[in-house]
Amino acid sequence: MLLALDIGNSNIVIGASENGNWRHQWRIQTDTEKTADEYVVLFNSLFSEEDLTFDKFDQIIISSVVPQLTQIISEMFEKKSHTEALILNGEVETGLAIKRVNRKSIGADLIADAVGAYELFKDDCIVVDFGTATTVMAVRTPGEFIGGSICAGLKVTIDALVGKTAQLSQIPLEPPKQVIGGSTMEAMQSGLVLGHLCMIEGLVDRMQKQLGGSAKVIATGGLSEKIAEHTDYFDVIDPMLTLDGLRLIMKRQEA
Repeated sequence: MLLALDIGNSNIVIGASENGNWRHQWRIQTDTEKTADEYVVLFNSLFSEEDLTFDKFDQIIISSVVPQLTQIISEMFEKKSHTEALILNGEVETGLAIKRVNRKSIGADLIADAVGAYELFKDDCIVVDFGTATTVMAVRTPGEFIGGSICAGLKVTIDALVGKTAQLSQIPLEPPKQVIGGSTMEAMQSGLVLGHLCMIEGLVDRMQKQLGGSAKVIATGGLSEKIAEHTDYFDVIDPMLTLDGLRLIMKRQEA
């Protein structure tokens, strides 16, 4: 059984796959203060709810943008499952060409997204990942990751604004009924949520021009389903894209 982990700045997304199908998925909060022993307890609890144990996994792949957790979690799994985890980075063979981007600096999650998206479309495509950062990345036929844009994530932007705005404690992550907000709350929803979407749409438009105008667009990430429903720019919304990319990469290691 395969275990895939995407360690992000806000959440760790985990999937257990068997015979190419996702049997179980979990999402937990990223906590760099937890020790290895505390993560053992946490994962034991998650697995036991699904009648799983560490030693059920003979394949483990990790995508991480949190270096201080990469070693802790990979060593934990090696000790408990007796399986060495594959740590995804720009040097791992993924099936995609990476020529124009610095392999040492590219985020592992972006690689996984690109692999998953190109496998789905087999054509020029753009991946929008709504996470702690909102990323917009492009893949060109016949399978070359060519780069993209990294923006402040919507929740990060909202938290930063709320921290400077004493009168507002929380802004719902949804657009107002009209772009012209009738209250301070609605005006902030318009500027933040709709403004974020306008930014994404603008970046996608510009990337489409660079790619020739017919690239497929896919949305993923923790906020993808909540935010992407308010625009018609996406051909597919798939919160599992990153894990699917990790599963494909591990399958290609076997080949």
